[in-house]
Amino acid sequence: MSERAQEGIEQPAGRRSNLTKFIVGGAIIVAVIVYLIFSSIGGSTAYYLTISELKARGEDALDRKVRVVGLVQGETIQFDARNLDLYFVITDEGGSMPVKYKGARPDMLQDQAEAVVEGKLTAAGEFEATNLLLKCPSKYEEAATSQAQTR
Repeated sequence: MSERAQEGIEQPAGRRSNLTKFIVGGAIIVAVIVYLIFSSIGGSTAYYLTISELKARGEDALDRKVRVVGLVQGETIQFDARNLDLYFVITDEGGSMPVKYKGARPDMLQDQAEAVVEGKLTAAGEFEATNLLLKCPSKYEEAATSQAQTR
């Protein structure tokens, strides 16, 4: 077999080297993208727990981002307008838990308002909320329904 025929069958060493670099580089890029996707998904997830479920986790619950739903105890609400520090206690059938939130006081924060707090439980047993959501009381839902029916 002639030298030219052998060259046609086998790729030159330079071409094989470039193809190998391309495949390795592409695999590294894909691996980095997959890692970034999974690490960002893991960091942004927060689980909904009851107060008793959160307390039952013990030390495993510390410094983990979670969401807890409970009813606000109105007599426990304390707001420092100067520093925007808000303290209150939420309860459910499993117990109660103090909540600390830094930010503006929501208008609907009142006794028996259903609150969803997102944040982390501290070693002292206090919940440091980074997000505070209040569910709309049923009296507003009923008023909206009756207004819609009269129109």
